[in-house]
Amino acid sequence: MRLQMIQKNLKKVFTKNHRIDGFTLTELVVGMMIVAIASLAIFTGVSYLQSGSHTMRLKERAYEELKSYTELWKGRIAAGDISESDLSYSKEVCLDLKPQPNIGQCVNRATVYANINIIDTENSKAKRTGVKTRIVWETVYGANQELDFYVEQMLFN
Repeated sequence: MRLQMIQKNLKKVFTKNHRIDGFTLTELVVGMMIVAIASLAIFTGVSYLQSGSHTMRLKERAYEELKSYTELWKGRIAAGDISESDLSYSKEVCLDLKPQPNIGQCVNRATVYANINIIDTENSKAKRTGVKTRIVWETVYGANQELDFYVEQMLFN
């Protein structure tokens, strides 16, 4: 009796019509495709956010450089420390440095310009000078981006 029971169980295991529990190859391939598509979407989103964050950081840094350069020229004009013959100035600044092992290497450079415009004030005792400053830098995608300010500064001497 015991031998018959073993034979009966062995027939169940080795017959072709008996289905073994688990996943088929098709189910595994479909599951892998779903995971691959989800991973691709996540990596694309992360890459887009990193690029946007870097662009925003560069723009903030450019704004700070332009603001600083404008304040420099406002101070020089107020103190009367400008040349009457040369009224256009420029300098190169660094917006982003490489991270640690290569300390001091600039990744993104920008050029800051200042144009001084002496305003005709014949009818007024308040002398003033206009200053147009702008900064130009290259974005991650290779396009030029620009910010500019225009201020008028009183002469105090």
